[in-house]
Amino acid sequence: MTFFQFHPNVRLRIALSFLTNILSNMVIPFMSIYFARTLGTTIAGTATTISIAVALISATIGGHYADRVGRKKMMLIGEGVALLAYTIMTFANSPIWHSAALTLIMTVISTASWGLSKPAVEAMLIDVSGPDTRKAIYRINYWSNNLAISVAGMIGGFFFSDYLFELLFVASGMSLVALLVTAFFMAETMPSEVTSVEEEARSSKRISMYHRYKEVLSDRRFLIYLISSVLIVSVEMNLNGYIGIRLAQDIHHTPWFPGMSATIDGLPLVGVLRTENTLAVVLLSLFVGRLLKGNSDTRMMLFAMFLNVAGYTYLVFGSQPIMLMLLMLVATIGELTYVPLKQSLLVQLVPDHARSSYMALSSMTNRVAIMLSGLNMIIGGFLPSGAMALFILLTGVAGIGLLASILPSLKESEQKVRHAAV
Repeated sequence: MTFFQFHPNVRLRIALSFLTNILSNMVIPFMSIYFARTLGTTIAGTATTISIAVALISATIGGHYADRVGRKKMMLIGEGVALLAYTIMTFANSPIWHSAALTLIMTVISTASWGLSKPAVEAMLIDVSGPDTRKAIYRINYWSNNLAISVAGMIGGFFFSDYLFELLFVASGMSLVALLVTAFFMAETMPSEVTSVEEEARSSKRISMYHRYKEVLSDRRFLIYLISSVLIVSVEMNLNGYIGIRLAQDIHHTPWFPGMSATIDGLPLVGVLRTENTLAVVLLSLFVGRLLKGNSDTRMMLFAMFLNVAGYTYLVFGSQPIMLMLLMLVATIGELTYVPLKQSLLVQLVPDHARSSYMALSSMTNRVAIMLSGLNMIIGGFLPSGAMALFILLTGVAGIGLLASILPSLKESEQKVRHAAV
């Protein structure tokens, strides 16, 4: 299935996400540098921690209310909050007025807007897609997001310092466009039919947020899936934490090949590895997707996860630049292979009446994984790189094992659904 065969909501959402991701990633990732310069490193670090906490809280709220009032309403609220935040940030960095403190507050609020709308967007994609189209949707959306991030990183790196006002002005304009497109061109997709009295009671709009998330967290298979996801993703997140620090400290004027005169230091090498990862995702994503077309083999998914974990494990202790680049490629191919298959697997765990609530917790995976990788930086201060490599390998293998443990029950549930349909 091609992009133009997707549901209109999906096409609009992917296009809007691409543009808004470019604009937000031209600004938000560089804000820590901005705050460190204007308000000090302590406040900058505190702001990052607060932003993660706010994102988690707002996603919890957004997920609950997207199942109560609808996907479209929560998307509009999230985009409205983003428009307000970017507009105020623009004025707070204009030629006539400057306020770093207000910019800090609005940056946190823009993070909240993500949490309010993200679960609704994820649930909407499930609402309007079938099992045969979801892998294609996730693959193209994944490719689009990575392309946006890579483009935004280059633009932001060149223009953030000297043209912050202009970047924020354009981001505000794009936020307005996203709000208007959602308001006038997107349809509500929240399921309105229930199949039994029990489901009707569970999907009642009067159900409290506490009881909704108590229901979600009592779902043993979904909880195992979440823990597995956090452990696996945290391995990759070490590139921006422990791996980056270790390479910067240990690699100095190291030859690319043994005996070669050309050398590289650790910090530039980290940049090369990040660029390689991004370019490989952008260039290989659709190619790998075609190879996987129609293939939902869970054994392939688990093997691809192991390739990803093994690749990053070598980065934890390896010191040969060319081998580091080779294993980064192996890790990226593993990532490209398992991500669409794993996302399609998630859909089997999510019931119709609470899609947004389930997706709210799922959307927190990356941020919790970032926190876990942050702990690895602390642990890495006490352990040698070889021991850290073993620790991170075991973390990834534990995540793969947990996911494998729920696959038989998922397969059994899928077979029951097929027999019932027949």
